[in-house]
Amino acid sequence: MVRPIERRRFVQVMSGGLAIGAAGCLGDDDDENGDEENGAEDDESGEGSDGLAYAFGPDAIALVDPDEGAVVDELTDGVDGYAYGDAVVTNDGSQLFVIEETLSQVLAIDLETREIAAEVGMGPDGTHMYHPNDEEMWAHSDAEGTFYVIDTEDHEVVETVAAGLEGEGHGKLLSHEDFGQKGYATNVNDPALHVIDLESYERIDTIELGEDGGTHYKAYSPSNGLAYVEYGDVTAVVDTETDEVVDELDVAGGMYLTPDEERMSIIDHGEIHVFDVTDAETPEIGSVSVDGGPDDLEYYEGDDALYGFTANTMDADSVVVDMDALEEVDRIEAGDIERPEGAQHLHRSAVSGDGYFFTPADADGTVAVIDMAERELIAHVEVADGVDTVAYIPE
Repeated sequence: MVRPIERRRFVQVMSGGLAIGAAGCLGDDDDENGDEENGAEDDESGEGSDGLAYAFGPDAIALVDPDEGAVVDELTDGVDGYAYGDAVVTNDGSQLFVIEETLSQVLAIDLETREIAAEVGMGPDGTHMYHPNDEEMWAHSDAEGTFYVIDTEDHEVVETVAAGLEGEGHGKLLSHEDFGQKGYATNVNDPALHVIDLESYERIDTIELGEDGGTHYKAYSPSNGLAYVEYGDVTAVVDTETDEVVDELDVAGGMYLTPDEERMSIIDHGEIHVFDVTDAETPEIGSVSVDGGPDDLEYYEGDDALYGFTANTMDADSVVVDMDALEEVDRIEAGDIERPEGAQHLHRSAVSGDGYFFTPADADGTVAVIDMAERELIAHVEVADGVDTVAYIPE
């Protein structure tokens, strides 16, 4: 079946000329009440979900066993032409929340029973979702520049937080236990980093970064207390104690903190730049060029080195990089994605856990499952055309 290319693969944001990859399809269902009646018809008894990956297709949510390299269960009831944004597991591992874009909703999946336990309405163009505390999910509506705060137990929207200055724009949230009840929000329409009170549910300050453009990727290093914010073609460095800009890095892109929180990678136009984030000066350690349009980056701590696995957008590979030596050491065929004609930016997601790397290939309708220790492909698991979101439930 031929399906239209979803906006998740490419969105051009006009403000400030910033192009981003984003999930978000128009929808008009803004019901804020959870619907407890919709579940999985395939496995009513349920067997738990530990050690399985949830792969989200338009007409079914497939449960993939990475050991077998196969689909072992499906959720199909009510899943019809869906498109997805972020999928986030609750801190206690009992539920999986995923943005569903076509009906402007968030699905709450019970991981023990493998059922869709609730459908919670939110604003249109949902893309990113965050879990800043045990009781809440914050789902962002790009059409409104607003976070919808969902109670993870009651499955209801309890508050909305207008983060963007113009009431619209693709946005992200940065939170950490070091911040207490404070968080930071980016928005591609605003040349600023917004300070959010997570307890009073309001924007309480704005850190101005310039006159135009917008902000997008973000990261925080607990080792030096600094936040890093993509702004145009630079990365602004913000002191989280004073909320003042103290420096900037001359690269910009997706940011990935290493497991030991001592280094940070920034992917900028095919180059992975690595910085020391234990130092307040954030010195660059080095960089490595990776062909194929690396996008997402997942780490694996091997016996001899730290390795990074990329999800590529311009070829069908996942590239393995020795992050200590900063050199490419392997390429693994991961399947292909859709590339809309004229697209200025493409996005491909990846997740990892328990030594497995997963990346969807929506053009092929598969999910690649890779053994990170052996650097070997386990399987291209057949899911469905258009699959582009995966979440792994650790054992």
